[in-house]
Amino acid sequence: MGYPVIDYKPRLKGESDQPLEHQLVDLERLESSGYMRVVKHGGEKGYHIKLVLNDREAISLFVWNEKVFRGENTLARSYGVIPIEEIEVDEEEGDRLIAEGSYSLRRGLLELRFERTYDESVVKPGIFRYRLKLKGVREYISPKHGHSTRPEYFLIAVGRGLRRL
Repeated sequence: MGYPVIDYKPRLKGESDQPLEHQLVDLERLESSGYMRVVKHGGEKGYHIKLVLNDREAISLFVWNEKVFRGENTLARSYGVIPIEEIEVDEEEGDRLIAEGSYSLRRGLLELRFERTYDESVVKPGIFRYRLKLKGVREYISPKHGHSTRPEYFLIAVGRGLRRL
């Protein structure tokens, strides 16, 4: 399945474990909805919001802080299309499941519905809406993934913040 792609030519060279068109999925143009989960991977300071696309793929959206769970503006990095298996939690690696729910992404508007939470000190049940605005594309060499070309988005809160479910 083809996804909308950001028009960007990488400046760095190198091998990657992910095709460029999967790294550069344009979330402002992507239309999708479905199951979502929030995972904190062992050894990382932030959180991955994993948006399931279909029975084979998901999008991983990384946030460095908890602002997204409070309806505040924040920054997120897209790790692009990942295999569905990567939404799983590996407790032996120190991963923690923080929340589950659903999402909708339409015309650059992201709605996150946190329906079940497993750590209410991080996220409480509720609904948040964000307008996505591309900040730019970061390129770097990752020890784990090789050459990485990652879009970063401003998540701009829409509405009055938290809505209880």
